[in-house]
Amino acid sequence: MLEAFELINNRIKSLSDVEPLSIDSKLSKIYRNLNKEELFIFNEFYQAKGFRKIHLEVAMLGKSLQILHCVFFPDPCYELPIFGADLVVNSNNISAAIVDLSPVGKHLPDSLISQMRSLQFPKFNEPGKLPEWGMIFSPYVCFIRPVDFLEEKSFLKLIDQYLSLLLSLLVRVKADEINSFDTMDRLNYQKRYCSNQKLNEKTRAILTKFFGSSWADEYINKILFDC
Repeated sequence: MLEAFELINNRIKSLSDVEPLSIDSKLSKIYRNLNKEELFIFNEFYQAKGFRKIHLEVAMLGKSLQILHCVFFPDPCYELPIFGADLVVNSNNISAAIVDLSPVGKHLPDSLISQMRSLQFPKFNEPGKLPEWGMIFSPYVCFIRPVDFLEEKSFLKLIDQYLSLLLSLLVRVKADEINSFDTMDRLNYQKRYCSNQKLNEKTRAILTKFFGSSWADEYINKILFDC
């Protein structure tokens, strides 16, 4: 997971105008001990041209479970997809991995579709089944359980390729007016993305177990998927 974190972090730091997004210090590093079971959560937030919020989160539950979560939320004035990636590590093995460039409209930009079709998409042996709310993802979402080291490396390469496509699109795209129809439409699709992500009960269950339901709801609504 460290390799994935460094890969994404380096991409974030490569943005020419990236700067930290200030948040409550209590939310940057979170710790809770419940019946000798320890939960650590580390959050980093950034802003840059084209992105209203970039969120990079690492959660560690004892030595048994590690989670890497990252979302690049675009500024709705720009026709950019939402980059999202999650890795779940159990006992040093990746048990679930997902990456996508999710549309903020009826479909992805045509130029991006042609580039994604030209990628050498690896064949993975154990694809995952998307949840019912997974219609927010693109046709090019990759959701798998890597079966070996080679598949883990292939997935990390895919993360890097998706980020490369996103950042190359950022260079070409022009900003629309903040009150334009296209901006408002993209904002509504981004709200839909966040609303559907909030239906992930696994995330809610872990947070509720350690912090209670009201804290979990506030964290999900204001930190993970605010819109």
